[in-house]
Amino acid sequence: MQYSIKEFEHIYIRHFPEAIRLAFSFLHDEDDARDVVQEVFTKLWESNSIVSSHQAFIIRATRNACLNRIKATDIRERIVNSFPLEPDDEDESTDEIYADVHQTLPSILTDRERQVIDRIYSEGMSYKDAAKSLDLSVSAINKYTVNALRKLRNHFKNRES
Repeated sequence: MQYSIKEFEHIYIRHFPEAIRLAFSFLHDEDDARDVVQEVFTKLWESNSIVSSHQAFIIRATRNACLNRIKATDIRERIVNSFPLEPDDEDESTDEIYADVHQTLPSILTDRERQVIDRIYSEGMSYKDAAKSLDLSVSAINKYTVNALRKLRNHFKNRES
C-alpha cells in the first residue's frame, strides 16, 4: 500500500465517475460496472508499485476488466436472461415464441444488427469471432448487440401491454 487514506480518497473521488461511465458503457449493467470499478480501485490500493498516471491506470484496468467480464460471460446464458421464454398462455408453445421472434427480427432490426445477433446467438460465436467475420471491432459488436436486444425487449414489452 503506497497511498495514505487521504491521497487514495482524492484519487477515488477524482477518477471514480469516469471509470464508472466507462464500465457501464461496456457492460450496460450498473451493478456489474460498480463491481468492476471496485476491483480496479482495490488493485490500485493494494498495489506496491508506483503508478505514474492514475487516470491511465484506472481507465486501462477498467477497460481490461470489462473485456474480461464480457468474454467470461456465457453468451447463451445472457440471451436466456434477456428473453425468458416462459409462455404466458398455456396454449402458446416455445416453438411459436421462437417463430414469432424470428418473424419479428427483419421488421425491427437493421441488417447489421441482424447479422450480429445471428452470429452471436444462432452460430454461438464469441464477440471477437463475430467482429472478425463482420470486419468490425469488438466494441461495435457489443454496441450492435445491446441496441438489438433493447429493440427486441421494447417490441415484446409493448406488444404485451
